[in-house]
Amino acid sequence: MKNLLSIFSVFALLLFMCPQDALAQRGGSTDSGFNQGIKVGPFGFILGFYNATYERKLKDKSSFTVGARFSNFNLGVDDFTSFGFNASYRIYFKEAITGPYFAPGISFGSNSSETTDSFSNIRPGAVVGWQWIFGGGFMMDLNIGAGYRLGFGDDVNADFDGVRPNFQYSIGYAF
Repeated sequence: MKNLLSIFSVFALLLFMCPQDALAQRGGSTDSGFNQGIKVGPFGFILGFYNATYERKLKDKSSFTVGARFSNFNLGVDDFTSFGFNASYRIYFKEAITGPYFAPGISFGSNSSETTDSFSNIRPGAVVGWQWIFGGGFMMDLNIGAGYRLGFGDDVNADFDGVRPNFQYSIGYAF
């Protein structure tokens, strides 16, 4: 619970620290001029998990994202490795790939360990978020939501399945 509170605190802090004049669109147009972007999670080297996402504008108010993640932890006597893939359809309230959005999506993850059996999970869910594009194409994305995790494999017990929170902070470049 303490970790969840920390995540929400960081999300709120980052959301309110962004200066409003830096969020102005290029050239006074209603179109940001960007059609796609690549983002990464900036905390991977500190926390031990890495993620990357590609986003492409589909229409004036929608986009599609695909991403991958990898983590490797040494938990004392055990090495834990995880990888996964995700996809989402983003519905923007103003214009695609900048501003507030709602994104239903799905992810798949596979986990392995030296001392326990491997297991996998699939997680349908949705997030709400905000994506900023600053001058020069620098982008920042914050989102929060929930997903329903369904596990399968030999080492999955009944407590594994259920609703889990989702949170993501990423930075990247729009072009």
